[in-house]
Amino acid sequence: MLKAVIVDDELLVANFLKMQLESTGLVTVIGQFQKPTCALKEIPTLKPDVVFLDIEMSGMNGIELGTKLLTKCPTLEIIFVTAYNQYAVDAFKLNAIHYLLKPANDNELQEALERVIEKKNYQLIVKVSEDIRIELIGHIRILQNHNEVRLKWSTVKVEELFALMILHRKNGIEKWQIIEKLWPSLEMKKAEQNLYTTIYRLKKNLLESGIHIKIENVKGKYFLELPNCTIDLDEYDYIDKSVLFGDKQYAWVDTLTI
Repeated sequence: MLKAVIVDDELLVANFLKMQLESTGLVTVIGQFQKPTCALKEIPTLKPDVVFLDIEMSGMNGIELGTKLLTKCPTLEIIFVTAYNQYAVDAFKLNAIHYLLKPANDNELQEALERVIEKKNYQLIVKVSEDIRIELIGHIRILQNHNEVRLKWSTVKVEELFALMILHRKNGIEKWQIIEKLWPSLEMKKAEQNLYTTIYRLKKNLLESGIHIKIENVKGKYFLELPNCTIDLDEYDYIDKSVLFGDKQYAWVDTLTI
């Protein structure tokens, strides 16, 4: 779960952004400030992963505040939220991870959060995997340099999503297809939240185990990047679907074309 701080001198706007962020299931807002000077004093102590900064504030604008925060907290990620797009160049000179125009919609926020998650996850890598082998026949197993990785999945859905994405490793899989298979009975907004949370957990589980597998989202389609990776499925011309995943009974297996 990402820890976020919001700095905006408009309380109603800040409260609405907080509601949007926490509804994603990916963020906990640990601080909210209307005065930039207070934010500058408290944020280094709070140690958030990301700060959402309004640019147009009295006393000290967001660009100035962001510059000072990065001096104190070099690994801090900054997302600027403003009603004016003329600040975009200044924001990116400051190396902001994203720039949002008010009011930000849910998709824009999601994209911004995914950038933060991607960047933060790579900071969790203990070591870069070399030769990786993934086995799905008879069980779900990952080996690194011929040694089995004792990977602890956060939830059963995380493991299921991993299996599904491996099967679609060549062409990727659309967001709606994942939702249709993993959360068919949920309404779309709730299903999307579950998807984003599960993808975040999958990335975290893999990277904390030293498994260097990158998940990319391109216009709502998810892809796995599998460098130096072999898959047992690629070693066979024909595979009986009943032997996949061992005792895992995934309802969508029968719909697969292998």
